[in-house]
Amino acid sequence: MRMGGLEALPDTAEQKVADADVELITRMLREWNSGDVEALLEVFDPEVEVRPALRAFLASMVYRGHDGVRSWYAETNEPWAELQAEPQRFIDAGERTVVVISLHARVPGGRVDVGAEIAHVVTIRDGRVVRLEGYDDADAALAAVGLAQ
Repeated sequence: MRMGGLEALPDTAEQKVADADVELITRMLREWNSGDVEALLEVFDPEVEVRPALRAFLASMVYRGHDGVRSWYAETNEPWAELQAEPQRFIDAGERTVVVISLHARVPGGRVDVGAEIAHVVTIRDGRVVRLEGYDDADAALAAVGLAQ
């Protein structure tokens, strides 16, 4: 089965992701979608490092700490009337989790909808995201964690 250029991995890879990690990443995306930046910050460690997907559209390649998360959120959402991120798959990568995300965006004042698929490699420690590495496609994220097909 192929999904947006991504070969399906064995079911066991997806089933091994810890429930707590899935819940935290899902919460992160829910808070992102809601626009509640203060609630979003609760998911991230104060020393988090974010290397977002779609870097070509952002002012920075790396965002650090809660101020960095605020900047990342503002810069990512600024050009859109609406931007929603929905998790599609969670893949175990040892101490990290790969989450494949479907993005849906709408331009301001228009009826143009944009869709894309990205992936994050998320490292969680003590119940908080300590590192998030974004990739413009799932295959690149899988290659980064040694799960390339």
